[in-house]
Amino acid sequence: MSADQHNDWRAAYQAALLEVDTTKLLGRIEQAYQAIRARMDLMQQSSDLTEYQDLSDALANLRVLRREVLPPSSDRTKFPASNP
Repeated sequence: MSADQHNDWRAAYQAALLEVDTTKLLGRIEQAYQAIRARMDLMQQSSDLTEYQDLSDALANLRVLRREVLPPSSDRTKFPASNP
């Protein structure tokens, strides 16, 4: 796996954190969530606990961002509230 593939989730996560346009924020959050979940799936065979913790923290931060920044009427069905 290349370093770029390894860090794809970080770029998507950072894009979500830095998005200031609320009309684009939900999409950025969803993209980051999917990238993080994909990376977690690939890590099933890895023992890199530091990156796994980073991924878990990122998911938690995305949940907070979504809850605190987006209006209550946003579609939340695609974004589970619990950790994997």
